[in-house]
Amino acid sequence: MFIILKQMQTLKNIKWRLSRKISKLSKLAILAIKGVFVKLFFFTYEMIVSISDKSIRVCYTNFWPDMHKTRYASFFFDSVVNNSPNNQFKFRVVKYYNPHIQFFSVFGNIAKLKNSGAHVKVFFTGENVNNFKLKFRQYKGNCTNYANLSMGFDFSEENNYLRFPLWLIYFFLPGDSKDDIRTKLDYSKMRWNKTKFCSLIARHDMNGVRTRIFNDISKISTVDCPGNLFHNDDALYNKYNDNKLLYLQQYKFNICPENTISDGYVTEKIFECLYSGCIPIYNGWSKDPEPGIINPEIILWYDEHDEKNNKSILNEIKKMEQNDHLYRSFAGQPFFCDTAVDKIFYFLSQYNERIKVLLNTFFSGKS
Repeated sequence: MFIILKQMQTLKNIKWRLSRKISKLSKLAILAIKGVFVKLFFFTYEMIVSISDKSIRVCYTNFWPDMHKTRYASFFFDSVVNNSPNNQFKFRVVKYYNPHIQFFSVFGNIAKLKNSGAHVKVFFTGENVNNFKLKFRQYKGNCTNYANLSMGFDFSEENNYLRFPLWLIYFFLPGDSKDDIRTKLDYSKMRWNKTKFCSLIARHDMNGVRTRIFNDISKISTVDCPGNLFHNDDALYNKYNDNKLLYLQQYKFNICPENTISDGYVTEKIFECLYSGCIPIYNGWSKDPEPGIINPEIILWYDEHDEKNNKSILNEIKKMEQNDHLYRSFAGQPFFCDTAVDKIFYFLSQYNERIKVLLNTFFSGKS
C-alpha cells in the first residue's frame, strides 16, 4: 500500500510539473504572438508615415524597452544631428521600418545586426562581451565585421573600432565643449554634508567581490544597501526617486567594484561615486582604471587576492570613520586629474569625427 501511495504521489508531482511547464510555454507563446502583432503594427505605421515624411530614419536595436527615452538615445541622436553635413534633411526615430542609420547594442540576437540593411550601422556595448560565461558572448570581438563603427571598452587596433567606455555616455554629450566638461567635473569638488558611513548599490554579485567587501566593511559600521543585493534601505527609491547621485551625496564611502574584470572595462559605477563626493572602495581591471582622468590616489583598492592590502585598506577606512580630520584630509584630494578635461574632450572629438565621416559618405550618396 505504501509503495502504491508513493507511486501515486510521484505521478501527481510529474503531472504538476508538466502542467507548470505547459502553462509557462503557453504564456511564452502568447507573448511571442503579441510581439509579432505589435511589431507588424509599428512596421506598417512607420512605412505609411515614410511615404510622406522623407526624414532620415534612425533606429535603436538590441537595446532595451523605452530606449528612446534614455540618455543613450539622446547621445546618439544628438551626435547624428550635430554632425550631419546637410541641413536640408530632418531626422526621426523609428522602431522597425527600413532605418537609414541604426545603432545596435547587445540585448538581443546578433543576427539583427548581421542582416541589417541600414546605410550606417553603429555598434555600442557597455557590457563585458569578452566574458564567455555571460550571455553576451555572441558579441565577442565587438562586431567589427558587421558594423561601420564599433565602440566598447576594449583596446583594439581594428580600423573601425573606437574605445568609448560606458561612463562617457552617462555624464557627457557629444557636443560638450572643454568648458562644459570642466563644469561637470567640478561638480565633484562640492563637499556635501556626509552624515552616513558607506553604501553599496547593486542588484547582484557576479564574481563574489562585492560580498567580500561588504562583509569586511560591515565589521567597521553599517553599510546601507538600497539595491537587491543585501537590501536594507528603501531611501533611494522612496526619498531620492531613484537618483543615485543625490543618494550617494550622504555617504563618505561607496563600494563600487566592477561586475567582471577585463582590460579596459570601466563602467559608470566609479564615476557616480566620484561625482557624489564619495571615496570609492573599488576593484576592477586596474588600480588606475582611466589614466589621466581619475586620480588613482583617491581610490581605495580592494584586492581579493591580497589580504595584506585589504587589511591595510580596512584599517585606513576605520581610522577615517573615527577621525573626521583624517577623512577630510583624504577626501580633500582632487578626484580627477588635471588632464581629465583634455582626455574626455578627445574621446568625444574622436567619436564625432567617426560619425561625421560615416554621415558624409551616406549623404554624398543621396545628393
